[in-house]
Amino acid sequence: MTVFIGINLFAPMRYLLALPLFLLVALSTQAQQKSSKPINLNLSRDLVKLGIASKNLAPNDPSLDARPLFQAALQYVKNAQTQRLTVDPGAYYFLTPENSTTYLTLSAITNLTVDLAGSTIYFANSFLQGFSLSNCRHVLLTNFQIDFLNPPYTYVRLASVDPSRRTLTYTALPGWPDPATLTTPSSISTVIWAAVFRNNRIVAGTSRMQVSQSIADNVLSLVQDDTPWTQASTLLSLHPGDTIVVTQRGGSPPVIATGGDSIGISNATIFGSGAIALLLNSVSDSIVERVQVMPRKGSLISSNADGIHFVSVGSNNHIRNCYVTGTLDDAFAMDSRDVASVPAVTQPGANQLQVSRTEYMHFPDGTSVNFVDPNSANEISGATIVSQDPADTNPPIRNGMVTLKFDKPLPALASGAGMVFASQNLRGAGSSIENNFVGEIPFGRGIWIGGAQGIAVQGNNIGPTSNGGIVVFEDTKSYPVPPAGNIDIQFNIVYGSLGPMASGSGTQIALGGIMVDSINFTGRFATSSPNTNISIHDNWINGSGRCGIWVGQLDTGTIRDNAIIHYGQYPNLPLFGVSNEVGLQLRQDFTQPVAVHNSENVLVFNNAISR
Repeated sequence: MTVFIGINLFAPMRYLLALPLFLLVALSTQAQQKSSKPINLNLSRDLVKLGIASKNLAPNDPSLDARPLFQAALQYVKNAQTQRLTVDPGAYYFLTPENSTTYLTLSAITNLTVDLAGSTIYFANSFLQGFSLSNCRHVLLTNFQIDFLNPPYTYVRLASVDPSRRTLTYTALPGWPDPATLTTPSSISTVIWAAVFRNNRIVAGTSRMQVSQSIADNVLSLVQDDTPWTQASTLLSLHPGDTIVVTQRGGSPPVIATGGDSIGISNATIFGSGAIALLLNSVSDSIVERVQVMPRKGSLISSNADGIHFVSVGSNNHIRNCYVTGTLDDAFAMDSRDVASVPAVTQPGANQLQVSRTEYMHFPDGTSVNFVDPNSANEISGATIVSQDPADTNPPIRNGMVTLKFDKPLPALASGAGMVFASQNLRGAGSSIENNFVGEIPFGRGIWIGGAQGIAVQGNNIGPTSNGGIVVFEDTKSYPVPPAGNIDIQFNIVYGSLGPMASGSGTQIALGGIMVDSINFTGRFATSSPNTNISIHDNWINGSGRCGIWVGQLDTGTIRDNAIIHYGQYPNLPLFGVSNEVGLQLRQDFTQPVAVHNSENVLVFNNAISR
């Protein structure tokens, strides 16, 4: 029996019967290929052929705006079977944004690899979102570099210092714009910082310093914020000829993913940003792998905020085999933010509560939530949301007030209490920060865990940092997060934390090479033990400026089998944000390899100590 495939019923049957079977199959396959969409789409070659645009995306043309062509290709992908989007290797220039906040949005896309073939992407400025992945699933962004036509910083040379007026007079450097000419989009607000470098390292005992927005006559006027590193005695340590980095911190990351799951960012280098370099917000089952955040050639700093940060971290997220250096904030971070706050305790009923939403945090009906006391920093068992007014939407109203109805009466709450996810899966369970390398961080922590549950921090190599090398930290006011729990910190190398640069922020995050603590609404150390089940073991901590390991506010944990060498290297670095009484205790702590306070059920044993 002969089977005919792809027969045209209107063709004369005698001609079809005369064709061999293999030829009929070939003709049918060819017809199917002509009618289907391509699996691979190369923007540099296929846009005209497929009728997507009137021109292809040629590389290395600074006058060609890549954004409209990328945008057209993404619109095509949504209606096709395309699985891989790529380009020819080269440089591509995003000269105009898609809208007032973003250069290019990948919205609700599934099952797509964007392979940029090792190309360099230049965004016109560093304050808007660059690549924004919104509610995507199974999307990989890979093989690229990101830089900016107008970076968010410039360099000048220090000419003189007036310590009493807190002013720095400078001279311009060839190839760098005058700080007075730095601009930002009208919709973006920024803070200007200055950091002083000598021999390519931030000057010992100093930190970043806030600069007045009014820059004129080659003078940087420092903001009076009572920080020790902006006082006359420290300013006198600056020398004419030192290099000043003047940065504008603000705006959005050049790569950001919001919502969705199974997102991958890999094989990439990001040469800084106005804010965080790479941010993943409220995603799960996602990975950042082999990504570098580093200064561009000829620069001393990379991002003006964090390097790689999972905010409101979902379950099973990973940062692996990455390298971050030169940031003016934390290198790596995973946190679970408060999703809302209680502005005033005026409950409409025992099962109801009015809260103020945090940004666009989404807590649909059926979400179980707990609460955090702003004074004790303890987490309080809560209830499940049954309904809300106004009704749940995604995205919700930013920072909106909402009245929630729960499935049972709520506990007594204080004004300023935080509302947090109760489920560990919504707070990072199964996630990890592992096998990464941190270079020198002039201002910030190497790794920060805030409010997360079930995180492994392991196999990382962390170089000099102004604050703690690995920090588990709860704050109920400035950046509210709940207590952390079920954290395993193991097999890390932490080298040279806490000096010789000043911490640049509150002492509460600059106590030890590895540290755990909680502070309350007043900025004081909590007197309770809200953090739970944290294990610090088999780490090598060398050259810490203060303690090797400092642990506070922990219920149940172990500190064991660590090597702590050459601790207390910089005992005279200034304290900031703590009382004189607490400062005296901390000075004593800094002479110890391990310090434990306001904790219970913490076992300390079998650590190798060498002063």
